[in-house]
Amino acid sequence: MLRAITQSAIVTMGSRNLCSNVNPSRLQGKVAVVTASTDGIGFAIAERLGREGAKVVVSSRKEQNVKKAVDQLKSAGLDVTGVKCHVANAADRKALFETAVKQYGGIDILVSNAAVNPEVGAVLDASE
Repeated sequence: MLRAITQSAIVTMGSRNLCSNVNPSRLQGKVAVVTASTDGIGFAIAERLGREGAKVVVSSRKEQNVKKAVDQLKSAGLDVTGVKCHVANAADRKALFETAVKQYGGIDILVSNAAVNPEVGAVLDASE
């Protein structure tokens, strides 16, 4: 059943070729912050947002990962900056958002890609 649904979705979406329709002005003037965005899915999201015209702030817990991602994205001609940020740390989150506001004037898009669950239990019962 799942295979049939997946095949149907691929055929339907395939005719629109969603992966290659980059519009460099679609997000012109927008600012995107993407957490955990120096590798994998987060990096791909940051790159796509940049290719669509957004100014992008990438982040990671490790400074060397931030530098590598920023260098790679800038070499592709994208307007990007990076911040070392562990999203479980309130001060790091504040610095991330302040950097976006200071450097680019605000935040239009937030992609919360980082997976953090420092507490076990109901999310609504968590302290932060």
